[in-house]
Amino acid sequence: MLELNWRDYLVMVSFVASIAGLLLLGDKRESKLADDRTLNEETLIEMSFTYWIVYCISFFGLKLHLPEDSWWLLSLRLATVLSYLLTASSILSLPLQRMAVRQVED
Repeated sequence: MLELNWRDYLVMVSFVASIAGLLLLGDKRESKLADDRTLNEETLIEMSFTYWIVYCISFFGLKLHLPEDSWWLLSLRLATVLSYLLTASSILSLPLQRMAVRQVED
C-alpha cells in the first residue's frame, strides 16, 4: 500500500487545480475573440497547466514499485524532470512576454 505524505497531498490538490484551470481557460477562450497578446498569454498559461498535469502523473507513477533497472522507471524520472522544467520555463516566460509586448507598444 502506498504511504502518502503532505507533499503527495499537495501534488494531488495541484493536479485537480490544474485540470480545473484548463477547463476554465477553455471556457473563457471559446467565449471571446482575443487579440494576439491575450492569445499568447492564454497559451502560456495553458502550457503551464498541461506540463504540471504531466508532472503530477509521472510523480505518482514514480510511487509505483518498479524494478531499478526498468525502462519504465527511467522514462518516468525523465518525464518528471522535463515536465517540471517546462512548467517553470512557461511560468517564467509569461512576464517576459508581457514586457516584450509593452516595449513594442511604446
